[in-house]
Amino acid sequence: MTAPNRDLGPCIVHWDPTGDNIEFVKTFGGVIFRYEELRVGIKRDQEGETDVDEVTTGAVNPELEVPLTQEEVTNLEKCFARATSSANYLKVSNPVGDDVFKDAKQIVVKPIVNGVVSTTNTEWLYIHRAFPRIAMEQTYDNSGQRVTRVTFKGFPDDNSPRIGEMWRQGPAA
Repeated sequence: MTAPNRDLGPCIVHWDPTGDNIEFVKTFGGVIFRYEELRVGIKRDQEGETDVDEVTTGAVNPELEVPLTQEEVTNLEKCFARATSSANYLKVSNPVGDDVFKDAKQIVVKPIVNGVVSTTNTEWLYIHRAFPRIAMEQTYDNSGQRVTRVTFKGFPDDNSPRIGEMWRQGPAA
Protein backbone atom coordinates (compact mmCIF):
# COMPACT_ATOMS: atom_id res chain seq x y z
CA MET A 1 0.00 0.00 0.00
CA THR A 2 1.33 3.43 -0.90
CA ALA A 3 1.62 6.22 1.65
CA PRO A 4 -1.47 8.48 1.69
CA ASN A 5 0.57 11.66 1.89
CA ARG A 6 1.99 13.15 -1.31
CA ASP A 7 5.74 13.79 -1.29
CA LEU A 8 5.72 17.29 -2.75
CA GLY A 9 3.45 20.11 -3.78
CA PRO A 10 1.06 22.82 -2.63
CA CYS A 11 -2.43 22.41 -1.21
CA ILE A 12 -5.71 24.12 -0.53
CA VAL A 13 -7.26 24.29 2.94
CA HIS A 14 -10.98 23.92 3.71
CA TRP A 15 -12.20 25.10 7.11
CA ASP A 16 -15.70 24.15 8.26
CA PRO A 17 -16.62 22.26 5.05
CA THR A 18 -20.14 21.46 6.31
CA GLY A 19 -20.86 25.02 7.54
CA ASP A 20 -19.25 28.25 6.32
CA ASN A 21 -17.08 26.18 3.91
CA ILE A 22 -14.18 28.62 3.82
CA GLU A 23 -11.61 27.69 1.19
CA PHE A 24 -8.08 29.08 1.39
CA VAL A 25 -6.44 28.69 -2.02
CA LYS A 26 -3.79 31.44 -2.02
CA THR A 27 -0.88 30.64 0.27
CA PHE A 28 2.74 31.70 0.16
CA GLY A 29 5.57 30.05 2.07
CA GLY A 30 4.20 26.54 2.56
CA VAL A 31 1.38 25.14 4.69
CA ILE A 32 2.87 23.33 7.70
CA PHE A 33 1.25 20.56 9.77
CA ARG A 34 2.69 19.95 13.26
CA TYR A 35 2.01 17.16 15.74
CA GLU A 36 4.20 15.81 18.51
CA GLU A 37 3.74 13.03 21.04
CA LEU A 38 5.15 13.81 24.47
CA ARG A 39 7.00 11.35 26.68
CA VAL A 40 8.75 11.35 30.03
CA GLY A 41 11.83 9.24 30.61
CA ILE A 42 11.81 6.49 33.23
CA LYS A 43 15.03 6.26 35.24
CA ARG A 44 16.66 3.97 37.81
CA ASP A 45 19.21 5.00 40.41
CA GLN A 46 21.48 2.25 39.12
CA GLU A 47 21.51 3.76 35.60
CA GLY A 48 22.13 7.36 36.62
CA GLU A 49 20.53 9.88 34.24
CA THR A 50 20.11 7.34 31.43
CA ASP A 51 16.50 6.62 30.49
CA VAL A 52 15.61 2.95 30.74
CA ASP A 53 12.15 3.45 29.27
CA GLU A 54 9.68 6.20 28.32
CA VAL A 55 6.02 6.74 29.13
CA THR A 56 3.71 8.65 26.80
CA THR A 57 2.15 11.62 28.59
CA GLY A 58 -0.11 12.86 25.81
CA ALA A 59 0.39 14.94 22.73
CA VAL A 60 0.84 18.52 21.71
CA ASN A 61 -2.38 19.56 20.00
CA PRO A 62 -2.03 19.34 16.22
CA GLU A 63 -1.49 22.63 14.42
CA LEU A 64 -1.80 23.68 10.80
CA GLU A 65 0.05 26.87 9.88
CA VAL A 66 -1.44 28.52 6.79
CA PRO A 67 0.41 31.56 5.37
CA LEU A 68 -2.33 33.45 3.53
CA THR A 69 -1.66 35.96 0.79
CA GLN A 70 -4.11 38.13 -1.15
CA GLU A 71 -6.95 36.70 0.95
CA GLU A 72 -10.54 37.93 0.80
CA VAL A 73 -11.49 40.19 3.72
CA THR A 74 -14.59 38.12 4.53
CA ASN A 75 -12.46 34.98 4.94
CA LEU A 76 -9.94 36.81 7.14
CA GLU A 77 -12.77 38.08 9.33
CA LYS A 78 -13.64 34.45 10.25
CA CYS A 79 -10.04 33.85 11.38
CA PHE A 80 -9.86 36.68 13.91
CA ALA A 81 -11.39 36.06 17.33
CA ARG A 82 -13.40 39.33 17.19
CA ALA A 83 -13.70 41.02 13.82
CA THR A 84 -16.21 42.54 11.44
CA SER A 85 -15.84 43.33 7.78
CA SER A 86 -17.47 44.65 4.66
CA ALA A 87 -16.28 44.68 1.07
CA ASN A 88 -13.48 47.15 1.79
CA TYR A 89 -12.58 47.06 5.49
CA LEU A 90 -11.67 44.74 8.35
CA LYS A 91 -12.14 45.88 11.95
CA VAL A 92 -10.59 43.86 14.77
CA SER A 93 -11.51 44.24 18.46
CA ASN A 94 -9.71 42.97 21.55
CA PRO A 95 -10.71 39.31 22.10
CA VAL A 96 -10.69 38.66 25.85
CA GLY A 97 -12.30 35.79 27.73
CA ASP A 98 -13.99 33.91 24.89
CA ASP A 99 -13.44 30.15 24.77
CA VAL A 100 -12.90 28.87 21.23
CA PHE A 101 -13.68 25.14 21.37
CA LYS A 102 -17.38 25.76 20.77
CA ASP A 103 -16.46 27.41 17.45
CA ALA A 104 -13.79 24.87 16.40
CA LYS A 105 -14.63 23.20 13.09
CA GLN A 106 -13.12 20.51 10.88
CA ILE A 107 -10.25 21.48 8.61
CA VAL A 108 -9.25 19.50 5.51
CA VAL A 109 -5.97 19.81 3.59
CA LYS A 110 -6.12 18.70 -0.05
CA PRO A 111 -2.98 18.44 -2.19
CA ILE A 112 -2.75 20.08 -5.60
CA VAL A 113 -1.14 18.09 -8.43
CA ASN A 114 -0.57 19.64 -11.87
CA GLY A 115 -2.86 22.53 -10.92
CA VAL A 116 -5.74 20.21 -9.95
CA VAL A 117 -7.04 19.84 -6.39
CA SER A 118 -7.09 16.22 -5.25
CA THR A 119 -10.51 14.59 -5.16
CA THR A 120 -9.03 11.45 -3.59
CA ASN A 121 -9.83 11.52 0.12
CA THR A 122 -7.07 9.00 0.85
CA GLU A 123 -4.65 11.90 0.21
CA TRP A 124 -6.41 14.38 2.51
CA LEU A 125 -5.38 15.44 6.01
CA TYR A 126 -8.22 16.09 8.47
CA ILE A 127 -8.07 17.93 11.79
CA HIS A 128 -11.45 17.17 13.35
CA ARG A 129 -11.88 20.27 15.55
CA ALA A 130 -9.69 23.31 14.85
CA PHE A 131 -9.81 27.02 15.56
CA PRO A 132 -7.58 29.73 14.02
CA ARG A 133 -5.12 32.03 15.73
CA ILE A 134 -3.67 35.00 13.84
CA ALA A 135 -0.05 36.08 14.09
CA MET A 136 0.43 39.13 11.91
CA GLU A 137 3.69 40.85 11.20
CA GLN A 138 3.57 42.75 7.95
CA THR A 139 6.49 44.59 6.43
CA TYR A 140 5.72 47.46 4.09
CA ASP A 141 8.58 47.65 1.61
CA ASN A 142 9.33 46.86 -2.00
CA SER A 143 11.17 43.56 -1.50
CA GLY A 144 8.88 41.24 0.45
CA GLN A 145 5.36 39.94 0.07
CA ARG A 146 2.93 40.48 2.94
CA VAL A 147 1.52 37.28 4.44
CA THR A 148 -1.03 36.70 7.21
CA ARG A 149 -0.10 33.62 9.23
CA VAL A 150 -3.11 31.72 10.48
CA THR A 151 -2.42 28.78 12.77
CA PHE A 152 -5.30 26.38 13.28
CA LYS A 153 -5.02 24.57 16.61
CA GLY A 154 -6.69 21.17 16.80
CA PHE A 155 -8.58 19.84 19.80
CA PRO A 156 -9.81 16.33 20.68
CA ASP A 157 -13.16 15.74 18.99
CA ASP A 158 -16.32 15.39 21.05
CA ASN A 159 -18.54 14.16 18.19
CA SER A 160 -19.38 10.50 17.75
CA PRO A 161 -17.83 8.34 16.28
CA ARG A 162 -14.56 10.32 16.58
CA ILE A 163 -14.64 11.05 20.32
CA GLY A 164 -11.09 11.69 21.50
CA GLU A 165 -9.57 11.72 17.98
CA MET A 166 -7.62 14.81 16.97
CA TRP A 167 -6.61 14.20 13.35
CA ARG A 168 -6.29 11.61 10.62
CA GLN A 169 -4.68 11.10 7.23
CA GLY A 170 -7.03 9.57 4.67
CA PRO A 171 -10.68 8.50 4.84
CA ALA A 172 -12.53 7.41 7.97
CA ALA A 173 -12.03 3.74 8.75
